[in-house]
Amino acid sequence: MTEDIRPTVKSTRLRQNSLSTMDILGVSLADTAPAMSFFFSFAAIAAAAGVASPLAIIVAAVAVLLKLNSLTEFTKVTPSSGSYVSYIGKAFGAIPGVMTAWALSVGYIIAVGYVMAIMGGWTSLILSKYVHISVPWEPITIVFVAFVSFLVYRGVKISARWATIAFVFELLLIIISMVAIVITNSSHINFASFEPSLVSRGISGMGLAFPLAVFLFIGVGNPGAMVEETRNARRSVPRAIYIATISVAIIYVLMAWTTSIAFHNNASTIGGLSAPFVTAADKALGPVSVLVYLAGLTSTFSSLIGATTAQTRIIFSAGREKLLPSVLGKLSDRYGTPVISLIAYSVIALIITLLWASHGNPLNIAGDIATLGTIPIILVYLALNLALPVYFFREHRDKFSILRHLIIPILGVAALVLPLWGMIKPGQPYPFNVFPWIVLALLVVSFVFGVVRSRQIPDLGQKIGSVLADDFE
Repeated sequence: MTEDIRPTVKSTRLRQNSLSTMDILGVSLADTAPAMSFFFSFAAIAAAAGVASPLAIIVAAVAVLLKLNSLTEFTKVTPSSGSYVSYIGKAFGAIPGVMTAWALSVGYIIAVGYVMAIMGGWTSLILSKYVHISVPWEPITIVFVAFVSFLVYRGVKISARWATIAFVFELLLIIISMVAIVITNSSHINFASFEPSLVSRGISGMGLAFPLAVFLFIGVGNPGAMVEETRNARRSVPRAIYIATISVAIIYVLMAWTTSIAFHNNASTIGGLSAPFVTAADKALGPVSVLVYLAGLTSTFSSLIGATTAQTRIIFSAGREKLLPSVLGKLSDRYGTPVISLIAYSVIALIITLLWASHGNPLNIAGDIATLGTIPIILVYLALNLALPVYFFREHRDKFSILRHLIIPILGVAALVLPLWGMIKPGQPYPFNVFPWIVLALLVVSFVFGVVRSRQIPDLGQKIGSVLADDFE
């Protein structure tokens, strides 16, 4: 018995032409969460690369741009809300498409728990430090997740605008903090951070810092899933993603430089702090030090809106095409938003976060959550780079470019191997040593589901990514 998976246009189309290039750019910038990402990652980067840690960030940005080449090249010729899922499925067929849908969906749901845990823990810290009241992080997280879910449910235009406004406020606070740091440490201004000779342990130090720096950019390509709702998506989305990547790279480099100035280029001191930029800004801002803490809060808020908006659309698309349970492909009749995938995404992620992070400090445990969620996501990134040359050579041979469709994807794979190995290599402490086995179990289950699904729907592979962003306009 076969199942007809052809989408009913009126009931399964996201609302087209809702977003502009600027909307997509705002969501892409918000997804990276510069303040949140940098606050909790830079100490480890500095400990690995030393004074010249900004160079590690620059190298990581180049690697991320190589990876994004595959996403943007697919978007130009076959833009789909399924994004990574659709593109890998189009290249390799039904079963890999199903496996990608499960791996990416589970990875996203777990990884967003990092943002949820940080949001609750950071807000609780602010209330304790500046208002002198003690509020558990759990109810704070629940309230924020509920509010963000409501915004995303109300419409993509609304959620994109909220994410953009929150990011602009975050960026303003980061700039104020950096200016304050530079002014109060003006006698120590120098550019030693950009001298390759000062990279700690040379290539080895850069190798240790590189995967940590790559993680700063996780999420920048998420808006690739919002093509169906974007005007002129084939052009607007790639442009927005590239601009966002370069922009946040500049922000990270400047934050790294100002932090190094604040601590007089002492990498050991920086590496010994949990959030060195916050420590430096706290001292520099004095009576208005709350501003740097608010930067972190708006960062998590905008990131959660951006991630929820984009990632639920990938899950929705996979449900619409029956790669995941079809109920996930249902839209709100009133707002045209993926209501079931939104509920599943937010509720499951919230439950995992509350259960996992309740056993300690959420600001510390958040990193564990992010690591598990990131492993399947990196695997999908690798598969996308492998899919690009296969798809273009087979389907668009007249457009095939040796550079863009072969050499750059190979370099993208090479750039991702090191971060992946850092997370799955043997000999890591608990719980990191069990994470690879959890992901392996996920892949096995998704493979079995893919085999069953492809037998139920013989033409499933042909339907993957069949709803293009500019169809039916």
